[in-house]
Amino acid sequence: MPLSIVHSGGIAVVATGNPLRYVFHAERAARHPPALAGIEPRPIRSAAVIGGGTMGTGIAAALLHAGLPLVLVERDEAAVERALARLRTIFDGAVKRGRISAGLAAERLAGVTGSTDYTAIAEADLIIEAVFEDLDVKRDVFRRLAAVCRADAILATNTSYLDPERIAADIGSRERFLGLHFFSPAQVMKLLEIVPTQATAPDVLATGFALARMLNKIPVRAGISDGFIGNRILKVTRAQAERLLLSGATPAAVDAAMRAFGLPMGPFEAQDLGGLDIAAFQRRAARARGETTFAPVADRLSAIERFGQKSGGGWYDYAPGDRTPRPSATVARIIAEEARGWPRRDWDEASIVGCILWPMVNEAARILEDGTALRASDIDLVEIHGYGFPRWRGGLMHHAEAHGLHKVAGALSGLAEAGLADPPCDPLLRAASRGSFL
Repeated sequence: MPLSIVHSGGIAVVATGNPLRYVFHAERAARHPPALAGIEPRPIRSAAVIGGGTMGTGIAAALLHAGLPLVLVERDEAAVERALARLRTIFDGAVKRGRISAGLAAERLAGVTGSTDYTAIAEADLIIEAVFEDLDVKRDVFRRLAAVCRADAILATNTSYLDPERIAADIGSRERFLGLHFFSPAQVMKLLEIVPTQATAPDVLATGFALARMLNKIPVRAGISDGFIGNRILKVTRAQAERLLLSGATPAAVDAAMRAFGLPMGPFEAQDLGGLDIAAFQRRAARARGETTFAPVADRLSAIERFGQKSGGGWYDYAPGDRTPRPSATVARIIAEEARGWPRRDWDEASIVGCILWPMVNEAARILEDGTALRASDIDLVEIHGYGFPRWRGGLMHHAEAHGLHKVAGALSGLAEAGLADPPCDPLLRAASRGSFL
Protein backbone atom coordinates (compact mmCIF):
# COMPACT_ATOMS: atom_id res chain seq x y z
CA MET A 1 0.00 0.00 0.00
CA PRO A 2 1.22 3.59 -0.45
CA LEU A 3 2.78 5.27 2.56
CA SER A 4 0.34 7.26 4.65
CA ILE A 5 0.70 9.20 7.88
CA VAL A 6 -1.97 9.17 10.56
CA HIS A 7 -1.82 12.39 12.58
CA SER A 8 -3.38 13.14 15.94
CA GLY A 9 -2.27 15.40 18.74
CA GLY A 10 1.29 15.54 17.43
CA ILE A 11 1.55 11.79 16.79
CA ALA A 12 2.44 10.58 13.33
CA VAL A 13 2.04 6.82 12.90
CA VAL A 14 3.39 5.81 9.51
CA ALA A 15 1.41 3.10 7.74
CA THR A 16 3.70 1.32 5.30
CA GLY A 17 3.53 -1.94 3.43
CA ASN A 18 4.90 -3.73 6.53
CA PRO A 19 1.96 -4.27 8.89
CA LEU A 20 4.10 -5.55 11.77
CA ARG A 21 6.33 -2.48 11.69
CA TYR A 22 3.24 -0.27 11.59
CA VAL A 23 1.75 -2.01 14.66
CA PHE A 24 5.07 -1.73 16.53
CA HIS A 25 5.17 2.04 16.02
CA ALA A 26 1.46 2.38 16.85
CA GLU A 27 2.00 0.58 20.17
CA ARG A 28 4.92 2.83 21.08
CA ALA A 29 2.94 5.95 20.21
CA ALA A 30 -0.09 4.80 22.20
CA ARG A 31 1.86 4.46 25.45
CA HIS A 32 3.06 8.08 25.44
CA PRO A 33 0.41 10.44 24.02
CA PRO A 34 1.97 13.83 23.28
CA ALA A 35 -1.08 15.62 24.68
CA LEU A 36 0.12 14.46 28.12
CA ALA A 37 3.77 15.36 27.62
CA GLY A 38 5.20 17.03 30.72
CA ILE A 39 2.18 16.14 32.89
CA GLU A 40 3.25 14.21 35.97
CA PRO A 41 1.00 11.24 36.84
CA ARG A 42 -0.09 10.75 40.40
CA PRO A 43 1.81 8.06 42.34
CA ILE A 44 0.15 4.64 42.59
CA ARG A 45 1.48 2.71 45.57
CA SER A 46 -1.69 0.87 46.58
CA ALA A 47 -5.00 -0.02 45.00
CA ALA A 48 -8.46 -1.38 45.70
CA VAL A 49 -10.95 -3.28 43.55
CA ILE A 50 -14.68 -3.23 44.25
CA GLY A 51 -16.28 -6.44 43.03
CA GLY A 52 -14.77 -9.91 43.09
CA GLY A 53 -16.38 -11.54 40.07
CA THR A 54 -14.48 -12.75 37.02
CA MET A 55 -13.58 -9.25 35.88
CA GLY A 56 -12.81 -7.89 39.34
CA THR A 57 -10.48 -10.75 40.24
CA GLY A 58 -8.79 -10.49 36.85
CA ILE A 59 -8.11 -6.80 37.46
CA ALA A 60 -6.93 -7.60 40.98
CA ALA A 61 -4.55 -10.24 39.61
CA ALA A 62 -3.12 -7.76 37.10
CA LEU A 63 -2.51 -5.22 39.88
CA LEU A 64 -0.92 -7.85 42.09
CA HIS A 65 1.33 -9.00 39.24
CA ALA A 66 2.58 -5.40 39.09
CA GLY A 67 3.50 -5.59 42.76
CA LEU A 68 0.72 -3.35 44.05
CA PRO A 69 -0.84 -4.21 47.43
CA LEU A 70 -4.60 -4.04 47.25
CA VAL A 71 -7.90 -4.47 49.04
CA LEU A 72 -10.62 -6.50 47.32
CA VAL A 73 -14.10 -5.53 48.50
CA GLU A 74 -17.19 -7.71 48.18
CA ARG A 75 -20.70 -7.52 49.60
CA ASP A 76 -20.39 -10.31 52.21
CA GLU A 77 -17.86 -12.75 53.65
CA ALA A 78 -18.93 -15.62 51.40
CA ALA A 79 -18.39 -13.46 48.32
CA VAL A 80 -14.99 -12.38 49.65
CA GLU A 81 -13.95 -16.01 50.05
CA ARG A 82 -15.11 -16.86 46.52
CA ALA A 83 -13.17 -13.90 45.14
CA LEU A 84 -9.99 -14.88 46.98
CA ALA A 85 -10.41 -18.46 45.75
CA ARG A 86 -10.64 -17.16 42.16
CA LEU A 87 -7.44 -15.20 42.71
CA ARG A 88 -5.66 -18.29 44.02
CA THR A 89 -6.84 -20.23 40.98
CA ILE A 90 -5.45 -17.54 38.66
CA PHE A 91 -2.03 -17.62 40.33
CA ASP A 92 -2.00 -21.42 40.58
CA GLY A 93 -2.63 -21.56 36.84
CA ALA A 94 0.22 -19.13 36.18
CA VAL A 95 2.55 -21.32 38.26
CA LYS A 96 1.52 -24.48 36.40
CA ARG A 97 2.18 -22.80 33.05
CA GLY A 98 5.60 -21.69 34.21
CA ARG A 99 4.83 -17.98 33.97
CA ILE A 100 5.62 -17.30 37.63
CA SER A 101 7.37 -19.17 40.42
CA ALA A 102 5.43 -20.62 43.32
CA GLY A 103 7.31 -18.36 45.70
CA LEU A 104 6.50 -15.20 43.75
CA ALA A 105 2.86 -16.28 43.44
CA ALA A 106 2.64 -16.67 47.21
CA GLU A 107 4.28 -13.28 47.67
CA ARG A 108 1.82 -11.61 45.30
CA LEU A 109 -1.20 -13.26 46.94
CA ALA A 110 0.03 -12.08 50.34
CA GLY A 111 -0.48 -8.55 49.04
CA VAL A 112 -4.28 -8.82 48.84
CA THR A 113 -6.74 -8.23 51.65
CA GLY A 114 -10.38 -9.19 51.32
CA SER A 115 -13.00 -7.05 53.01
CA THR A 116 -16.69 -6.23 53.17
CA ASP A 117 -16.00 -2.83 54.71
CA TYR A 118 -15.48 0.18 52.45
CA THR A 119 -13.43 1.92 55.13
CA ALA A 120 -10.68 -0.64 54.40
CA ILE A 121 -9.91 1.29 51.20
CA ALA A 122 -9.61 4.68 52.89
CA GLU A 123 -5.90 5.06 52.08
CA ALA A 124 -5.80 3.50 48.58
CA ASP A 125 -4.26 5.61 45.79
CA LEU A 126 -6.41 4.00 43.08
CA ILE A 127 -9.85 2.42 43.40
CA ILE A 128 -11.35 0.48 40.47
CA GLU A 129 -15.03 -0.45 40.46
CA ALA A 130 -15.83 -3.74 38.71
CA VAL A 131 -19.35 -4.57 39.83
CA PHE A 132 -22.46 -5.56 37.89
CA GLU A 133 -23.06 -3.57 34.68
CA ASP A 134 -26.00 -1.61 36.06
CA LEU A 135 -26.02 2.19 36.29
CA ASP A 136 -27.79 2.42 39.65
CA VAL A 137 -25.53 -0.21 41.23
CA LYS A 138 -22.38 1.54 40.02
CA ARG A 139 -23.57 4.98 41.12
CA ASP A 140 -24.29 3.63 44.58
CA VAL A 141 -20.78 2.18 44.76
CA PHE A 142 -19.21 5.54 43.93
CA ARG A 143 -21.38 7.41 46.41
CA ARG A 144 -20.08 5.05 49.10
CA LEU A 145 -16.50 5.34 47.85
CA ALA A 146 -16.56 9.13 47.85
CA ALA A 147 -17.59 9.09 51.51
CA VAL A 148 -14.59 7.10 52.72
CA CYS A 149 -11.65 7.44 50.33
CA ARG A 150 -8.91 10.07 50.34
CA ALA A 151 -9.71 13.33 48.58
CA ASP A 152 -6.86 12.74 46.11
CA ALA A 153 -7.60 9.06 45.44
CA ILE A 154 -8.30 8.23 41.79
CA LEU A 155 -11.69 6.61 41.20
CA ALA A 156 -12.18 4.47 38.09
CA THR A 157 -15.04 2.49 36.59
CA ASN A 158 -14.55 -0.63 34.51
CA THR A 159 -17.81 -0.23 32.61
CA SER A 160 -18.04 -1.76 29.13
CA TYR A 161 -21.03 0.21 27.82
CA LEU A 162 -22.40 2.64 30.40
CA ASP A 163 -21.73 6.37 30.26
CA PRO A 164 -18.99 7.25 32.79
CA GLU A 165 -20.39 10.78 33.03
CA ARG A 166 -23.63 9.37 34.43
CA ILE A 167 -21.83 6.92 36.71
CA ALA A 168 -19.89 9.78 38.30
CA ALA A 169 -22.86 12.15 38.52
CA ASP A 170 -23.20 11.98 42.30
CA ILE A 171 -19.59 12.15 43.44
CA GLY A 172 -17.63 15.23 44.41
CA SER A 173 -14.26 16.11 42.92
CA ARG A 174 -15.14 14.59 39.58
CA GLU A 175 -11.76 15.59 38.19
CA ARG A 176 -10.30 12.45 39.84
CA PHE A 177 -12.68 10.07 38.02
CA LEU A 178 -12.19 8.21 34.72
CA GLY A 179 -13.07 5.00 32.94
CA LEU A 180 -10.57 2.13 32.80
CA HIS A 181 -12.08 -0.53 30.57
CA PHE A 182 -10.19 -3.79 30.98
CA PHE A 183 -10.82 -6.75 28.68
CA SER A 184 -11.50 -10.23 30.01
CA PRO A 185 -9.53 -12.05 31.28
CA ALA A 186 -8.03 -8.85 32.61
CA GLN A 187 -4.85 -10.49 33.89
CA VAL A 188 -4.11 -11.71 30.34
CA MET A 189 -5.57 -9.29 27.79
CA LYS A 190 -3.22 -6.48 26.79
CA LEU A 191 -5.76 -3.79 25.92
CA LEU A 192 -6.88 -1.03 28.28
CA GLU A 193 -9.36 1.54 27.00
CA ILE A 194 -8.88 4.76 28.98
CA VAL A 195 -12.03 6.86 29.00
CA PRO A 196 -11.83 10.38 30.45
CA THR A 197 -14.91 12.41 31.27
CA GLN A 198 -15.14 16.14 30.59
CA ALA A 199 -14.02 16.78 34.17
CA THR A 200 -11.10 14.32 34.31
CA ALA A 201 -7.92 16.17 35.31
CA PRO A 202 -4.89 15.87 33.01
CA ASP A 203 -2.76 14.31 35.75
CA VAL A 204 -5.48 11.73 36.42
CA LEU A 205 -5.58 10.86 32.73
CA ALA A 206 -1.79 10.65 32.72
CA THR A 207 -2.03 8.28 35.68
CA GLY A 208 -4.28 6.00 33.63
CA PHE A 209 -1.56 5.74 30.99
CA ALA A 210 1.11 5.25 33.67
CA LEU A 211 -0.98 2.42 35.13
CA ALA A 212 -1.16 0.76 31.71
CA ARG A 213 2.63 0.84 31.51
CA MET A 214 2.89 -0.63 35.02
CA LEU A 215 0.57 -3.47 33.98
CA ASN A 216 2.34 -3.96 30.62
CA LYS A 217 -0.86 -3.15 28.74
CA ILE A 218 -1.54 -1.22 25.56
CA PRO A 219 -3.52 1.93 26.44
CA VAL A 220 -5.95 3.50 23.99
CA ARG A 221 -7.77 6.72 24.82
CA ALA A 222 -11.47 6.35 23.99
CA GLY A 223 -14.25 8.89 23.92
CA ILE A 224 -17.63 8.29 25.49
CA SER A 225 -20.11 6.50 23.27
CA ASP A 226 -22.06 3.27 23.64
CA GLY A 227 -19.41 0.57 23.76
CA PHE A 228 -16.53 3.07 23.42
CA ILE A 229 -14.32 1.84 20.53
CA GLY A 230 -14.10 -1.93 20.78
CA ASN A 231 -17.57 -2.96 21.86
CA ARG A 232 -19.15 -0.47 19.50
CA ILE A 233 -17.46 -2.26 16.60
CA LEU A 234 -18.23 -5.66 18.17
CA LYS A 235 -21.96 -4.94 17.95
CA VAL A 236 -21.56 -4.55 14.19
CA THR A 237 -19.52 -7.76 14.00
CA ARG A 238 -22.24 -9.75 15.71
CA ALA A 239 -25.06 -8.19 13.73
CA GLN A 240 -23.28 -8.97 10.46
CA ALA A 241 -22.64 -12.54 11.56
CA GLU A 242 -26.38 -13.01 12.13
CA ARG A 243 -27.23 -11.45 8.74
CA LEU A 244 -24.99 -14.06 7.18
CA LEU A 245 -26.99 -16.81 8.90
CA LEU A 246 -30.29 -15.37 7.73
CA SER A 247 -29.05 -15.27 4.13
CA GLY A 248 -27.74 -18.81 3.87
CA ALA A 249 -24.50 -19.27 5.82
CA THR A 250 -24.09 -21.59 8.80
CA PRO A 251 -22.41 -20.78 12.13
CA ALA A 252 -19.65 -23.28 11.34
CA ALA A 253 -18.99 -21.75 7.91
CA VAL A 254 -18.82 -18.22 9.35
CA ASP A 255 -16.47 -19.27 12.14
CA ALA A 256 -14.24 -21.24 9.77
CA ALA A 257 -13.97 -18.26 7.38
CA MET A 258 -12.95 -15.87 10.16
CA ARG A 259 -10.40 -18.35 11.52
CA ALA A 260 -8.97 -18.75 8.03
CA PHE A 261 -8.68 -14.96 7.86
CA GLY A 262 -6.53 -15.09 10.99
CA LEU A 263 -8.75 -14.63 14.02
CA PRO A 264 -8.25 -17.12 16.86
CA MET A 265 -12.00 -17.79 17.04
CA GLY A 266 -15.04 -17.09 14.92
CA PRO A 267 -17.84 -14.84 16.23
CA PHE A 268 -20.16 -17.68 17.23
CA GLU A 269 -17.44 -19.72 18.96
CA ALA A 270 -16.41 -16.59 20.85
CA GLN A 271 -19.97 -15.91 21.98
CA ASP A 272 -20.35 -19.48 23.22
CA LEU A 273 -17.13 -19.13 25.20
CA GLY A 274 -18.00 -15.78 26.78
CA GLY A 275 -21.71 -16.44 27.29
CA LEU A 276 -24.72 -15.28 25.27
CA ASP A 277 -26.43 -14.05 28.45
CA ILE A 278 -23.96 -11.16 28.83
CA ALA A 279 -24.69 -9.73 25.39
CA ALA A 280 -28.42 -10.36 25.86
CA PHE A 281 -28.39 -8.27 29.04
CA GLN A 282 -26.58 -5.47 27.22
CA ARG A 283 -29.13 -5.54 24.39
CA ARG A 284 -32.02 -5.32 26.86
CA ALA A 285 -30.37 -2.34 28.51
CA ALA A 286 -29.80 -0.70 25.12
CA ARG A 287 -33.45 -1.18 24.15
CA ALA A 288 -34.51 0.31 27.46
CA ARG A 289 -32.50 3.38 26.45
CA GLY A 290 -34.44 3.54 23.19
CA GLU A 291 -31.69 2.07 21.02
CA THR A 292 -32.21 -0.42 18.20
CA THR A 293 -30.39 -3.75 18.28
CA PHE A 294 -30.22 -6.59 15.75
CA ALA A 295 -29.85 -10.11 17.14
CA PRO A 296 -33.00 -12.09 16.25
CA VAL A 297 -31.40 -15.51 16.58
CA ALA A 298 -29.25 -14.71 19.60
CA ASP A 299 -32.29 -13.29 21.40
CA ARG A 300 -34.22 -16.52 20.83
CA LEU A 301 -31.29 -18.65 21.97
CA SER A 302 -31.00 -16.60 25.15
CA ALA A 303 -34.74 -16.85 25.75
CA ILE A 304 -34.43 -20.66 25.92
CA GLU A 305 -31.28 -20.33 28.06
CA ARG A 306 -28.81 -21.51 25.45
CA PHE A 307 -26.02 -19.37 26.88
CA GLY A 308 -23.05 -21.21 25.39
CA GLN A 309 -20.55 -23.66 26.80
CA LYS A 310 -21.58 -23.01 30.40
CA SER A 311 -25.14 -24.18 29.71
CA GLY A 312 -24.23 -27.07 27.40
CA GLY A 313 -25.42 -25.28 24.29
CA GLY A 314 -25.43 -21.91 22.57
CA TRP A 315 -24.74 -21.47 18.88
CA TYR A 316 -23.42 -25.04 19.07
CA ASP A 317 -24.16 -28.12 21.15
CA TYR A 318 -21.59 -29.39 23.65
CA ALA A 319 -21.24 -32.81 25.26
CA PRO A 320 -20.67 -32.88 29.03
CA GLY A 321 -17.02 -32.20 29.79
CA ASP A 322 -16.20 -31.55 26.13
CA ARG A 323 -15.79 -28.09 24.60
CA THR A 324 -15.87 -29.34 21.02
CA PRO A 325 -18.60 -27.39 19.16
CA ARG A 326 -21.14 -29.53 17.35
CA PRO A 327 -23.82 -28.31 14.90
CA SER A 328 -27.17 -27.87 16.65
CA ALA A 329 -30.50 -28.92 15.16
CA THR A 330 -32.21 -26.45 17.51
CA VAL A 331 -30.11 -23.56 16.24
CA ALA A 332 -30.65 -24.60 12.61
CA ARG A 333 -34.41 -24.63 13.16
CA ILE A 334 -34.44 -21.17 14.76
CA ILE A 335 -32.27 -19.76 11.97
CA ALA A 336 -34.62 -21.19 9.36
CA GLU A 337 -37.63 -19.65 11.10
CA GLU A 338 -35.99 -16.23 11.39
CA ALA A 339 -34.69 -16.39 7.80
CA ARG A 340 -38.13 -16.47 6.18
CA GLY A 341 -38.31 -13.67 3.66
CA TRP A 342 -34.55 -13.15 3.53
CA PRO A 343 -32.87 -13.59 0.12
CA ARG A 344 -30.60 -16.63 0.05
CA ARG A 345 -27.15 -16.71 -1.49
CA ASP A 346 -24.11 -18.92 -1.65
CA TRP A 347 -21.30 -17.74 0.59
CA ASP A 348 -17.62 -18.54 0.15
CA GLU A 349 -14.90 -17.67 2.68
CA ALA A 350 -13.92 -14.38 1.04
CA SER A 351 -17.48 -13.09 0.82
CA ILE A 352 -18.20 -14.09 4.44
CA VAL A 353 -15.12 -12.18 5.59
CA GLY A 354 -16.08 -9.12 3.55
CA CYS A 355 -19.65 -9.14 4.86
CA ILE A 356 -18.29 -8.91 8.39
CA LEU A 357 -15.16 -6.77 8.01
CA TRP A 358 -16.33 -3.96 5.74
CA PRO A 359 -19.30 -2.94 7.92
CA MET A 360 -16.85 -2.95 10.86
CA VAL A 361 -14.66 -0.52 8.90
CA ASN A 362 -17.74 1.60 8.17
CA GLU A 363 -18.51 1.89 11.88
CA ALA A 364 -14.84 2.54 12.63
CA ALA A 365 -14.90 5.46 10.19
CA ARG A 366 -17.83 6.92 12.15
CA ILE A 367 -15.89 6.36 15.38
CA LEU A 368 -13.03 8.41 13.96
CA GLU A 369 -15.36 11.12 12.71
CA ASP A 370 -17.13 11.63 16.05
CA GLY A 371 -13.89 11.57 18.05
CA THR A 372 -14.51 8.37 19.98
CA ALA A 373 -11.12 7.29 18.61
CA LEU A 374 -8.38 9.85 18.02
CA ARG A 375 -6.65 8.02 15.17
CA ALA A 376 -7.02 4.97 12.97
CA SER A 377 -4.01 3.30 14.58
CA ASP A 378 -5.84 3.33 17.94
CA ILE A 379 -8.70 1.37 16.38
CA ASP A 380 -6.16 -1.09 14.99
CA LEU A 381 -4.68 -1.59 18.46
CA VAL A 382 -8.12 -2.12 19.98
CA GLU A 383 -8.97 -4.78 17.41
CA ILE A 384 -5.60 -6.55 17.69
CA HIS A 385 -5.26 -6.56 21.48
CA GLY A 386 -8.93 -6.72 22.44
CA TYR A 387 -10.45 -8.99 19.81
CA GLY A 388 -7.66 -11.02 18.25
CA PHE A 389 -7.52 -9.31 14.84
CA PRO A 390 -4.43 -10.78 13.16
CA ARG A 391 -1.44 -8.63 14.01
CA TRP A 392 0.28 -9.55 10.77
CA ARG A 393 -2.53 -7.81 8.88
CA GLY A 394 -1.87 -4.58 10.77
CA GLY A 395 -5.33 -4.20 12.29
CA LEU A 396 -8.75 -3.42 10.86
CA MET A 397 -8.04 0.02 9.42
CA HIS A 398 -4.58 -0.80 8.08
CA HIS A 399 -6.02 -3.89 6.39
CA ALA A 400 -8.83 -1.86 4.83
CA GLU A 401 -6.35 0.66 3.45
CA ALA A 402 -4.19 -2.15 2.07
CA HIS A 403 -7.26 -3.68 0.42
CA GLY A 404 -8.23 -0.31 -1.03
CA LEU A 405 -10.82 1.93 0.60
CA HIS A 406 -12.56 2.49 -2.74
CA LYS A 407 -13.02 -1.30 -2.95
CA VAL A 408 -14.33 -1.37 0.62
CA ALA A 409 -16.87 1.36 -0.18
CA GLY A 410 -17.94 -0.47 -3.34
CA ALA A 411 -18.40 -3.74 -1.49
CA LEU A 412 -20.48 -1.98 1.17
CA SER A 413 -22.70 -0.47 -1.50
CA GLY A 414 -23.33 -3.96 -2.87
CA LEU A 415 -24.11 -5.35 0.57
CA ALA A 416 -26.44 -2.42 1.24
CA GLU A 417 -28.35 -3.04 -1.98
CA ALA A 418 -28.89 -6.62 -0.81
CA GLY A 419 -30.10 -5.45 2.60
CA LEU A 420 -27.07 -6.94 4.33
CA ALA A 421 -25.32 -3.80 5.63
CA ASP A 422 -25.48 -0.04 5.91
CA PRO A 423 -24.20 1.86 2.87
CA PRO A 424 -20.76 3.46 3.15
CA CYS A 425 -20.90 6.48 5.46
CA ASP A 426 -19.65 9.91 4.44
CA PRO A 427 -16.44 9.66 6.52
CA LEU A 428 -15.55 6.41 4.77
CA LEU A 429 -16.32 7.89 1.34
CA ARG A 430 -14.06 10.85 2.11
CA ALA A 431 -11.30 8.52 3.26
CA ALA A 432 -11.76 6.44 0.09
CA SER A 433 -11.30 9.57 -2.04
CA ARG A 434 -7.97 10.20 -0.25
CA GLY A 435 -6.95 6.56 -0.14
CA SER A 436 -6.35 6.56 3.61
CA PHE A 437 -7.72 7.51 7.04
CA LEU A 438 -5.65 10.67 7.42
